Amino acid sequence: MIESISSAEFRLALSHFASGVTIVTADGPGGRVGFTATGFTSLSLDPPLVLVCVSKTASAYDGVINADHFAVNVLAESQRWIAEQFARSGVDRFQDAPVRDATRVSAPLIDAALVHLECMKHKVYDEGDHTILVGRVVASSTGSGPPLLHFARRFGAFVTETARDLGVGRPARGEE
Repeated sequence: MIESISSAEFRLALSHFASGVTIVTADGPGGRVGFTATGFTSLSLDPPLVLVCVSKTASAYDGVINADHFAVNVLAESQRWIAEQFARSGVDRFQDAPVRDATRVSAPLIDAALVHLECMKHKVYDEGDHTILVGRVVASSTGSGPPLLHFARRFGAFVTETARDLGVGRPARGEE
């Protein structure tokens, strides 16, 4: 039998996959919950499905998994502080965060996010140390502006080749 790589080695390898930053929010049985999610992707166009991987040890786990609806908020570059706040444990993640109610489901939306996906819980799968939450997207909205990205355990900015060629690229705050 071939053995798996270590957890540390796997985590390091996956940290080098650049991705957008999302906040998953829900009105759970115990109130509003949310967390910064790196395990998010589209799943199907017909029907429109997305999936979110929720750590079984996450403080928001019960609230998100037991909610009938949830929202995925794709953050803008200027919302780094929100991503950091929703990644912390033991704090009121919604404190000072600009939120409003979703239009079609019972879930909070982060104002000024680049994308809002309003989802109904479709299916739940138990896999390893995470639960895969599949949502059927029933409403969406999109904004404009640069996205917040996550790479090598850091938040940063997206720089196009054109911008880089013009010298527009800049390091992320705190990394100068």
